[in-house]
Amino acid sequence: MNVRLLSFFCFLSLVYSCSPHLPEEVQAAYEELPESLDFNIHVKPILSDKCFACHGPDLAAQKAGLSLHTPEMAFADLKDSPGKVAIKAGSLRNSELFHRIISEDPEYSMPSKESNLALTPREKAILIKWIEDGAEYKKHWAFIPPQKSEFPKVKDISWAKNPIDHYVLNKLEQESVTPSPEADRETILRRLSLDLTGLNPSLVEIDAFLADKSEDAYEKQVDRLLNSVHYGEKMAMHWMDIARFADTHGYTVDRYRDASPYRDWVIQAFNQNLRYDQFITDQLAGDLLPNPTKDQLIATAFNRIHPQNMEGGIVEEEFRVEYVVDRTSTMGQAFMALTLGCARCHDHKFDPISQKNFFEMSSFFNQVDEAGQISWDDAMPAPTMLLTGEEKDKMLAYLLSQRNQEEEELKKVAEQEEVAFQNWLATNGYKKESVREFPASRVAFYSFDQKAILNQLNPSQKGTMLTSEVKNQTPMYVDGLRGKGVKLNGDSWLDLGGSGVFSKSEPFSISSWVSVPKSLTDGAIFHKGSGAVLYNWRGYHLSLKNNRLELLMAHSAPYNAITKITDKDIPRDQWINLVMTYDGSSKAKGLKVFLNGQEMATQTTHDNLYKDILFKGEQPGLQVGAVWRGKGLKDAIVDEVSVYDKELSPIEVLQIAKPAEFNATLAKSKNQLSAQEKQSFKKLYLNNYSVAYREKLKAVVVQRKVYSDSVERIPEMMIMQDMPNKRPTYILTRGEYNQHGEEVFPNTPESVLPMPEDLPKNRLGLAQWLIDPQNPLTARVAVNRFWQNFFGIGLVATSEDFGNQGKLPSHPELLDWLALEFQNSGWDVKAMQRLVVTSATYRQASKRRPELEEKDPDNHLLAKGPSVRLLAELIRDNALFAAGLLTPAIGGKSVFPYQPAGLWRVNGGNYVQGTGANLYRRSMYTIWKRSVHHPALAIFDAPDHSFSVSKRQETNTPLQALVLMNDPTFVEASKVLGEKMLAYPEISMAIEDTFRRLSGRKPNSKELEILLELRENEYRKFKSDPPKLKGWLAAGEYQISPDLDIYQVAANAVTASAILNSDAFLTKR
Repeated sequence: MNVRLLSFFCFLSLVYSCSPHLPEEVQAAYEELPESLDFNIHVKPILSDKCFACHGPDLAAQKAGLSLHTPEMAFADLKDSPGKVAIKAGSLRNSELFHRIISEDPEYSMPSKESNLALTPREKAILIKWIEDGAEYKKHWAFIPPQKSEFPKVKDISWAKNPIDHYVLNKLEQESVTPSPEADRETILRRLSLDLTGLNPSLVEIDAFLADKSEDAYEKQVDRLLNSVHYGEKMAMHWMDIARFADTHGYTVDRYRDASPYRDWVIQAFNQNLRYDQFITDQLAGDLLPNPTKDQLIATAFNRIHPQNMEGGIVEEEFRVEYVVDRTSTMGQAFMALTLGCARCHDHKFDPISQKNFFEMSSFFNQVDEAGQISWDDAMPAPTMLLTGEEKDKMLAYLLSQRNQEEEELKKVAEQEEVAFQNWLATNGYKKESVREFPASRVAFYSFDQKAILNQLNPSQKGTMLTSEVKNQTPMYVDGLRGKGVKLNGDSWLDLGGSGVFSKSEPFSISSWVSVPKSLTDGAIFHKGSGAVLYNWRGYHLSLKNNRLELLMAHSAPYNAITKITDKDIPRDQWINLVMTYDGSSKAKGLKVFLNGQEMATQTTHDNLYKDILFKGEQPGLQVGAVWRGKGLKDAIVDEVSVYDKELSPIEVLQIAKPAEFNATLAKSKNQLSAQEKQSFKKLYLNNYSVAYREKLKAVVVQRKVYSDSVERIPEMMIMQDMPNKRPTYILTRGEYNQHGEEVFPNTPESVLPMPEDLPKNRLGLAQWLIDPQNPLTARVAVNRFWQNFFGIGLVATSEDFGNQGKLPSHPELLDWLALEFQNSGWDVKAMQRLVVTSATYRQASKRRPELEEKDPDNHLLAKGPSVRLLAELIRDNALFAAGLLTPAIGGKSVFPYQPAGLWRVNGGNYVQGTGANLYRRSMYTIWKRSVHHPALAIFDAPDHSFSVSKRQETNTPLQALVLMNDPTFVEASKVLGEKMLAYPEISMAIEDTFRRLSGRKPNSKELEILLELRENEYRKFKSDPPKLKGWLAAGEYQISPDLDIYQVAANAVTASAILNSDAFLTKR
């Protein structure tokens, strides 16, 4: 080849090849790259980590109008550089990205200096080679449905015990690594027992396994543990993190509310091996299933056990929206392992989830009839269900039938009184009503004429004018309808003492004259309650709302309430009479409002009052003109407030509002009366003249109260229930609750899987979408979590994030095979877990292998078994279990074990320590207070459950050792173990068995020697300094036998404590 030709080829290489132009370190990295690159494995992580922050899916954050997350946008002309493209497939020279990443000019190179990001030489080389090879894009691996694959071939097929091992061994052989030998029997049994039940094997179980020489000895242990009632507890413990289960509401006040029925349901679901697809469906949409069972309703508490706020003064809608956002984010985390919440305020910066996608998903959860500010007392936030068993159901059914029977008999009495009524009409009995100045049964009347708030029918019943801050104010008395009235200031209300106190079972009526200014659109006319919104409007009220009247009777609004809205506004700047009547039926049709003697047409928005409107303890009475932390009737005038202990008939309402028309009606003969007037007189007759009817009505009220009181005592559980009329959902600008943008409708992200048209657009449809065989995430996420629970790390290390920022699967083909196997098995959880724990991969020894320390320090290759510190709950549980203190009961309410005094004072709480067996229940039943987490559990990294957690952090701090050495639970457990050790003829045997109880194996000779020496030294110390005994022997409620040698017990206790503090106990091997 001549020199000229050689020069020509060199010129071409300068133009078209990358190598001559690359910095030396990039060239070196380039030469070490594999022959072919995979976009998801090699390229996507670089783009996601180093580029997407400025050039990713989030349109608002995109710089220079460039996005690299799709080929269409990456290959398009650059907005700021016409004629140039960021990436030209196959051409480095024409790819702006290439020039930018190798440039040394800080004003030109990418990533920009402002981003504080930088590409390594290897990352630059990968991007360069990828462009050279054609810049092929692929859909994110997690958004591609799992792919079926053939079992990979392996050389040492004898090692494999099931298909899992083929995938693992194939990769090991590719990396020239051999698997570890099988763990010894003691180690593998402890590992298995901890993984499936959270408890160490007992000495009897260890010895039985060691003695079982059958070929299926291990498999028998697997089946035994899978069938243990404690299996459900262990699986539920992990799910509690995901479901963000807690016993308190969270936020500042953080009061208790019992959510344990949901926890019990989860335990039961795992123990009964509920199909995982049904597990998802019941939790997301159990209430939407045909004829849902009580258990399926309880399961929906998954969507309700998020933090809820009862602080006074908060914006109701703001926090209601927060609850919707929480449900949406939790669903995404729990079942899809996506960070959906990152798309609340803007398009997701890394994943193809837009803000519109997020609010489309949130619309599934936006249909709950709930309060943003929950009640200040112990009322369970609605919607709720009554927690009744078979016996209570029978009792309630009987009481309901008795109530219904009494009400039917009341109707019969009314029919039987027809003859007497007609005779009363014919003899002009109704004309006697003319002698009455006001209807019968008035029990309170406030005229204000004496310039006092005084019940003129009961002078001892005095009222006052006040606000929550200022008591005993002087009302502004002005000319009223007749005599004097009170001008209202909009902030203070007239407290009418004890007037107007009625239960939901009692009929009553309230009348008031009022003149309302035209300027007012909202304000309380009268109400019976305390704290209003603070107690979810418990009581009743008549209020102006958006230029309409609102009638409300509530136990806990909006759900457990009756709410009606009038069709029309009321006249302004003139005297009007308003009367609210109620018949005691707890039904909307029994609650009415009259304007100037005429019943107003209304629309019922809620008709679901099933618990009482009264408070526990002291009852607030009727209040007029304003409401605590709400809007009042500023500059309105009120006069002549009357309270009746019956439901007024329309003719009696007319008597109050328009006496002249009332008298004109009385002047008519029987034949002149209209059918409507006769019907009204019939009601008046029955209530005022019929002894039989009034007696039967009293019996009805009694029976209503008996039933109501029985319902009142039944605890409730938060559940999901959609409103009949859909609430619109909007994209919220910047995620702000009141910044409504485009209206959106229930839908799922197309980047994951478009929602099939035939699915209902509700939570049930969402659940069906999640378990669709084509959904790429659900099964993968589930099996990855199972794997994480066993190995300490998932096949996808970021079990909380399957998006672009998450880690790639270490064994993608295995993950896909497990996902498909899980689906094809009928979503059988126990079968999947049995498959994992019977694999040779799981059964490997976890001993340190120096040759793997640098090559695979985190055991991603799975060349050895797991070595993981026990979770916080398991550390405490197994200390108690080894000591024989653990209470084995399953389920029930949370308990209050030992805890340092005074911690709950931070938000006014009072921690009352439990006693007896409740001190020793499993840690998953420990009271979970979000704002003041149990310190021993928190120090060992148990989350506070304010949000969904898929993977706990793991810390190593001195505080953990201090807990094990000083916490009463662990000192008491050590004391009890010390007492047990005295039953052995030799101390070496005692220490050996204690070590086995705690670690599952015998101590080696060195360990035993150290422990014997420790025990002897401690014994001498206690003998020489007896006061030191107290710290060990006085801990906890357990009392040792007074006949024992306390010096030996204490020395033994210190020895047991040392074992508790050892790696042998704290680590699952």
